[in-house]
Order: sequence, then C-alpha cells, then structure tokens
Amino acid sequence: MDGEVTHPGLRERLINRRSSLLYIKNAVASSASFLFDLLLISLMIERWGWNKLAAVAVGFVLANALHYLLARAWIFRGSLRGLGSGYVYFLGNALFGLAIILALFALLADGLGVPYLIARVIASLCAGTIVFILNATINFRQL
Repeated sequence: MDGEVTHPGLRERLINRRSSLLYIKNAVASSASFLFDLLLISLMIERWGWNKLAAVAVGFVLANALHYLLARAWIFRGSLRGLGSGYVYFLGNALFGLAIILALFALLADGLGVPYLIARVIASLCAGTIVFILNATINFRQL
C-alpha cells in the first residue's frame, strides 16, 4: 500500500555493515573488560588476600560496569535508555550470558569430551554473540 512503512526483519537488522562494526567494537570492549577482570582478580587474591570466590564475583561486577560504560560511550553511543536502567538490563544480559557459558561449557567439555579451553572459547563466543544481540536490540535499541 502507498505510504506504508516497512520495518526490516531481525535478519536484516543483524547482518549488515553497521551491526558488524558494533559487534567488532563490542568484542574489543569485552576483551578489555575481561583483561581488567583478570587484573582485578589477581590483585584481590595475590596482593590483598581476598577469598577467590569473592574476588571473582567482585571482579565480574566491576569489569561488567567498565564494559557497560564502554558500551554507552563508544559502542552504542546515543542510547535513549537511562543510565541506571540500562545497567540493570546490561547486568541481567551478562548474567544470562554467564548461564549460557556454564551450560554450554558443561555440555561440550563434560558431555562431548571437548578439551576444556576449546570448550570455554566456543561457549564464550556463543554467549557473547547472544548477549551482544540482546544489548543491541533490547537494551540500547541500536539495531
């Protein structure tokens, strides 16, 4: 019909030059946040004598906060979502991603006998892609 606006489907929204650029930026920010997480964990355990489980939990939350700030300022610039509510969505998506990593890791390493480091990388890539899509479409509404 004349004048009718059509909206692109999910496939068209996710597979294009813009989404690829956002995905690459997210991979860079995610890698930087992960390195920050490892540094924090190392400091908390080795220098400050923290309990390992507590250090991993605190490192995860702080690294996730860094990733969120990078996402707002660099990856998904111009988001209309509020700072606080955006972080709640972001953290929820990260926790969902962690659940995917744990389940997929267990399936690959324990169920299928895939070497644990390879299983961890595969699980992280899958979870990271799903979390990116959730943040890009639902949280920041950029795709």
